[in-house]
Amino acid sequence: MAALILNFSFFTAKAQNIEPSLTKNDSISCYTIQNITLTGNKRTKDFIITRELDFKSGDSICWEEFTKRFEKNTNRVFNTGLFVSVNIVPSFTDSTTIDLNIVMEERFYSYPIPLVGLADRNFSEWWYQRGHDLSRLDWGIRFVQKNVRGRNETLRIRGEFGFNKKFEVDYTFPYINRKLKTGLSIYAGVILNRNVAYRTTDHKLTYTEDNGFIRERYAAGLTVFRRNNYYTTHALSLYGYNNIVSDTIVRLNPDYFLDGRSNQFYPSLHYSFTHDRRDIQYYPLKGYYLDVDLEANGLGISPDINYSFIKVDASKFTHLTGIHRKLFAAIGVKGKASTPELQPFFNQRGLGYDKENISGYELYVIDGQHFVVTKMHLKWQIFRFNTRLSGVPIENFKNIPLALYFKLHADAGYVSNKYPTGNERFTNRWLHGLGAGFDFATYYDFVVRFEYSINGAGETGFFINFKAGI
Repeated sequence: MAALILNFSFFTAKAQNIEPSLTKNDSISCYTIQNITLTGNKRTKDFIITRELDFKSGDSICWEEFTKRFEKNTNRVFNTGLFVSVNIVPSFTDSTTIDLNIVMEERFYSYPIPLVGLADRNFSEWWYQRGHDLSRLDWGIRFVQKNVRGRNETLRIRGEFGFNKKFEVDYTFPYINRKLKTGLSIYAGVILNRNVAYRTTDHKLTYTEDNGFIRERYAAGLTVFRRNNYYTTHALSLYGYNNIVSDTIVRLNPDYFLDGRSNQFYPSLHYSFTHDRRDIQYYPLKGYYLDVDLEANGLGISPDINYSFIKVDASKFTHLTGIHRKLFAAIGVKGKASTPELQPFFNQRGLGYDKENISGYELYVIDGQHFVVTKMHLKWQIFRFNTRLSGVPIENFKNIPLALYFKLHADAGYVSNKYPTGNERFTNRWLHGLGAGFDFATYYDFVVRFEYSINGAGETGFFINFKAGI
């Protein structure tokens, strides 16, 4: 089920500009950091911020590295997700020492978010294939309490009460040890569906629905993650799942869980390695990203499932300053391999879900056991600025960053499927799509992509997405 969650955030983190004509002593090239002060963190504990810095009092910092060093550290603090803006303001105390003041504006940490969700896979499928039928909407609320106890802990509670039902709760402790390297997340949830896609035909999902719930999903588990340095995270999750479908689903597709099963009850073990050097995680323009995921379902314990996969996601973001200061480029590659070849329909995922798609194929699901896709973007920044609203009673919402980019994009991908019956058109062959569009980004992580694309079959379409690309 695709959900349109209007959760607003963006970025204003930037290094403080430093002019050599200020008070810098031209005969001195390096300075000792004497004091580091924090301003604006009314709730956030100091150690949450200093944990992100690569300098401390007593360290030396040289003039030629000021801008890059401060930009890197402001981005680190901003990427905690706790602040609307971050700036580092230096002042020279004498000819050899410098004081640093880290000035922050905290986000609004407690907020209920109204949810409007779709019973369909994504917005384009709902709009084009379901005739934007309003009866297929789910509605609900998500309550988020960020920065609990000022320690960047997060409580999320989500409830949906429309066409389908959902209740989820999770709590994340970013640090559970004194060295601030190990964290823990706990999750429990239940999802009840009246509308279920039970088969793919000609790369389009076929649905059935009932007045009662024809699929029930229960899950609980925990994740332990280890962040040894600023950019690398290891995470290990152990979950338990219990999935149940009605006899109607089994009759329509005996391979929904394979072998005519109506129930899946199994443990799942998931490991991920993430190396994230992006400047701003919500909408990156510089840096690179690598994520490797391995998952084993069943673990040889459950007779209901034996399914494993490895997935790799790598991307690079570049500011093309040598060509034009407002030009940016990005390239990404993602691939997945899974085993065994015969997999339950419910668990098998090729392209067409979340961000794993090819431009121009948004209306299609391309099932398969293995896939690879590459994406390339060229962006021109039309504008990017901050505005401040008067008359807004909540200080955290007065500062509004706005950015708009014109984008050219080109994608290519391949899905391997050993059992493509009824879905031969786009499987086991190279696919490509290209197009142009606009990316709009504003505060609190809100990104909207407006794209016009053409795929390899010559089909065109205008698509709206609510997640950043690549």
